[in-house]
Amino acid sequence: MTQKVDFNISLKTIYTLLIVAVLILLVLKLSVIIILLVTALMCAAALNPIVEWLHNKWHFNLNLAAALVIIGLVLPLIFVLVSIVPSFVDQLPKIMDAVSRALNSYSFIPSEIKNLNISQYFQNNTSYILTSTSLVSDFFFQTITFIFMIFYMLVDGKRLHRIFLDLIPLRSRKKIETLLAELGKISGQYIRGNLLISLICTVIIFAGLLIMNVPYAFPLAIFSGIFDLLPLVGSTIGATPAVIIGFMLSPIKGLLVLLLFIVYQAFENNILLPLVYKQVLNLVPFLSFIAVIIGSMLFGIAGAFLALPIAAGIPTVMNYFKSR
Repeated sequence: MTQKVDFNISLKTIYTLLIVAVLILLVLKLSVIIILLVTALMCAAALNPIVEWLHNKWHFNLNLAAALVIIGLVLPLIFVLVSIVPSFVDQLPKIMDAVSRALNSYSFIPSEIKNLNISQYFQNNTSYILTSTSLVSDFFFQTITFIFMIFYMLVDGKRLHRIFLDLIPLRSRKKIETLLAELGKISGQYIRGNLLISLICTVIIFAGLLIMNVPYAFPLAIFSGIFDLLPLVGSTIGATPAVIIGFMLSPIKGLLVLLLFIVYQAFENNILLPLVYKQVLNLVPFLSFIAVIIGSMLFGIAGAFLALPIAAGIPTVMNYFKSR
């Protein structure tokens, strides 16, 4: 004889499930804004020491100090866009065409890869991006929004910090403040270090390719420097076009270009990273890889970029809950 089983679900449980479902839906719908907000918060944490230095040491008004730092951040980007990007965009299709010809010249390359017209694919997608009004307008809107987010976080950071702490019970306020300071230190060190390492990568790769007389040295170096911002997999992606073009010129030159990237990666991993990050991002390599994969699957390139500082902050958060 079968027994009848009753499932009693309280009204509170139903409300909790509905709230969780609504929160998940909001996160998915507002993922772009959330990524912008988190990235702006990390950038503000990285720039805040400079603003504090101008404000305290040189007695600049806080608004003026934040504006000067933002201008100092934006002007180099404008210079890159105006002077470098047109040349980069002009030469990159030639690089892609050279890569396609190099792939077709090797017999061991599978036919499926040879049949891929990389140059045509790049040109079609580039023309679509440049002629798409919605994509261009969205990009500029998000860029302006991102800049203003950083500015207001720099100006109102202490006020927002106090408002948030006032919501915390008094007995936990000190520990929460220590936790936030530690998370800010991790994200700030990561942003500053990543930009510095990317710049060093661009300079070293450009000098190496120039010495070896590899064509398109400048755009290839910029390409590798930009992708070096992405942890773990970015360096491999950034090296691929230069290595292929090197092998297209000659096997010896291809091996030399490959050796250049291998030596630089050894220098970056063993000297630059420990020196710049100062053990702030002391993560197990396997966990770093998993964090980057999860971040990229959830939020694309931005998720891969933010994965390491978020993963590095998890032990700090866990230690806080353990202490409680």
